[in-house]
Amino acid sequence: MCLAPSALGGMCLALSALALAGCGGVELRTEGSEPLVREVGVGARAAYVLRPPDAPARRPLPTVVFLHGWTAVSPKQYGGWLLHLLAGGHQVVFPVYQEPPFIGLDGVLADAAEGVHAALRRAPADQDDVVVAGHSAGGALAADLAAGARALGLPRPRAVFAAYPGRSILGLPALLPERDPRTTPRGTTVVALAGTEDVVVGTRWARRIARAVPGGRFVLVRDPEVADHLAPQREDAAARRTFWARLDALLSR
Repeated sequence: MCLAPSALGGMCLALSALALAGCGGVELRTEGSEPLVREVGVGARAAYVLRPPDAPARRPLPTVVFLHGWTAVSPKQYGGWLLHLLAGGHQVVFPVYQEPPFIGLDGVLADAAEGVHAALRRAPADQDDVVVAGHSAGGALAADLAAGARALGLPRPRAVFAAYPGRSILGLPALLPERDPRTTPRGTTVVALAGTEDVVVGTRWARRIARAVPGGRFVLVRDPEVADHLAPQREDAAARRTFWARLDALLSR
C-alpha cells in the first residue's frame, strides 16, 4: 500500500499520483542462474546494478539506465522487464534517487546522476551503447538525464525511452523541475509513450518530450489493456508488446 499523502501536505498530494507506480510490481526472479545485483552509493544517491550472471566482472556492457516511478525505489517493482533486459545481454543501472518521505524535488536529477556515476564506477558501461529509460516521474527524469548528460558528466545516451512520463498529476502545474530538452545531444533517438486512459499524468509530458528534439517520436497507446498509468509495471503479453518490444527495438539498432 502507498503511504497516505494527507500528512505530507498539498504538494505531496499531487505527487501521490506519481507514487502509484510504487504500489505494485513483481518480484525480481528468474529461472536458472540468478542475476548479479549490487547496491552502490548511499541514500538517495544510491543505485542498483544488475548484470547478466555470466558477464565478466569488469567487462563494459551495453547499458540501460532505468528510472523508476515516484517512490518505486526497488528493482522488484519492474522485475520482469529488468530481467528481460538482462536476458538480452544488457546491464541495468537502477538509480534510487529518493528516500522517505519522498517529498524532495529539486535534487532528484542530481541524485539520480550520482547514482549512475556510482554504478558505472563499479560496473563500466559501453560508452557508445547507453540507453536511458523510465516510467512516470522516471520517464521525465530519463529525458532530463539525456538533456544534461554533458553537464552531469554522463555518457551520451543514444536513445531515450519515456513510458507515460509525468512531472505532476493531470491538470496541475509541473512540480518536478525540467532540464531544457533542447540540450539533448544531437543524434539521440527519443521515444515517448502516453496512454489514452492515463488519468494520472495524461499525455502532455510525453508530447513535450517527443516534440522538443528533432525526430522525436510520440506514441499514443490506445489499447485499453495497457493505456492506464501503471501498465508499464505489468508483465503480461500486452505490456510486453507495448513497452518491452518498443524498448528492445531501440536497443537493437
